[in-house]
Amino acid sequence: MRPRLTAVLETAVRSRRPLVTDGGLGTALESRGIVLDHDLWSAGLLRDDPDTLAEVHAAFARAGADIVTTASYQIGPRAGLTDTGLTDTAVRRLCADSVTLAREAASRGTAAPVLIAGSVGPFGAVLGDGSEYTGDYALTDAEFAAFHRPRIEALAEAGADVIALETQPNLPEIRVLADLVEGTRVPAWLSVTLADGGPTGVPRLPDGTPLTALAEVAAAHPTVRAVGVNCVRPAQVSPALEALAAVSDLPLIAYPNSGETYDAESMTWQDPTAEAGERLGAWPVADWIARGARIVGGCCRTTPADIAELVLRASSRG
Repeated sequence: MRPRLTAVLETAVRSRRPLVTDGGLGTALESRGIVLDHDLWSAGLLRDDPDTLAEVHAAFARAGADIVTTASYQIGPRAGLTDTGLTDTAVRRLCADSVTLAREAASRGTAAPVLIAGSVGPFGAVLGDGSEYTGDYALTDAEFAAFHRPRIEALAEAGADVIALETQPNLPEIRVLADLVEGTRVPAWLSVTLADGGPTGVPRLPDGTPLTALAEVAAAHPTVRAVGVNCVRPAQVSPALEALAAVSDLPLIAYPNSGETYDAESMTWQDPTAEAGERLGAWPVADWIARGARIVGGCCRTTPADIAELVLRASSRG
């Protein structure tokens, strides 16, 4: 039987050597000349160019990633919710294919065991307007469940080792997601994106919810085995981990962006000089580990080379 997240995390907690997840799938694809300016984003390659997608998964596995993430982040049933009409059947097929492809590719990249994380992005990701960074949308619980259920069930049935509920900006949606994952009995992690700053400096989700509310969700859902942040600026990580460690005993997660920031209005990445110190070489990885991070990695704009460097730093806690 393949090791699932719970058992592997227990080892990571004891050893204090965190698991390293892969980096920016879209970034690595774009570096190969792939155009991702369409509704399905990287998931489009499951249909149109699976060989290139497999190359990227294998590259992250060769870099030493312990976890490879499926290309399912932006897959979702659209009919009645958005305008592209992807059916539940198509969603399930693409999600299942994403698990199979990631597992086969990871095995080509390394002989070491690799966990496959089934990526579940928020509803806002499917809108394609940067809403995962703002949380500026609202559905009923029933609508959220109808949107997310097909892909969560498909990822679980296809054998994902963990369901990655990631880049989540919206507490009502998070609660529905946690309920759905609980029904699969597949371990999950829950990671959120954050609003910038605020008058009190308290880390908050983009919808204004204090980050510490994640502890309450996790406590009510035993399948959620780790909580944390992703797709945030590196400087936001340590305060977020500190806030979570004060209210939760779960292993923590941190996989920020490269140091660039995403402007949801212009839908472009910005790399201001003021944030140059946030580039990967300056990430305080040892501090993150000391604060309880047991899954670390990179999100947008990080490459297989970045992950190889992070593997070395995580191993030395540097």
